[in-house]
Amino acid sequence: MTDAQHPDATPRGSVTRRRRRERQLLVFGIAIIVLTALTIAALAIFRGDAQGPFNAAIHTPAGAFEADTTLVCPPAGATPLPAEEVVLRVSNATDVAGLAGTTATALESRGFLVTGTQNWNREFTGGVEILFGSAGVHQAYTLSVQFDDVELTLDNRDDITLDLILGDEYGEDPGLREALSPELDPDLQLSAQAECLPADLIQPQLAPGVLPENPLATASPSPEPSGDGEGGDEE
Repeated sequence: MTDAQHPDATPRGSVTRRRRRERQLLVFGIAIIVLTALTIAALAIFRGDAQGPFNAAIHTPAGAFEADTTLVCPPAGATPLPAEEVVLRVSNATDVAGLAGTTATALESRGFLVTGTQNWNREFTGGVEILFGSAGVHQAYTLSVQFDDVELTLDNRDDITLDLILGDEYGEDPGLREALSPELDPDLQLSAQAECLPADLIQPQLAPGVLPENPLATASPSPEPSGDGEGGDEE
């Protein structure tokens, strides 16, 4: 009785299903065509046969870049500078008397220009820290290879001078490498020991209020006081 009352029920359902399949095939066909075209275009750009949609280089303005990385990269392909081109001051942040003096003497015997030694009135529990400005990146990396474990810290000084800070770990076990160590090969390229960035993408810390003298400079700029400087001459 039901089939007799609705003789066109089955044909109407078949038409609906057929139309649905046709729409699906149309959508899938268009999607396949678009994906194929995009793939061909991408391969052409990758091979250099076509130019990409973005021709201008993308630059991040200095100061607008934020990252956890604080290590400055060494100059690309650079080898250590001659020791006589590196000016530094040695500071003792430990309770070991005379530590800055003995380290300074060892570095002077290797040709480095040590302009003085002093006690460091800030706590530093690490091994060795080198403070430097953006002009002294090459000098800082040249000095760093003299030690087993070094922290490189960028500050806002304008010249090439360095501050070498000796911490508690260094006081317990000095990590100054032997003069004939393979790491001191002058032809060995300088490299960062961790992830690094160019100096202009790193926020420098405040430099000490009084900077080391720079005998290599014809005219040294007057340093700006920071209010948190170092102590007097080492005892």
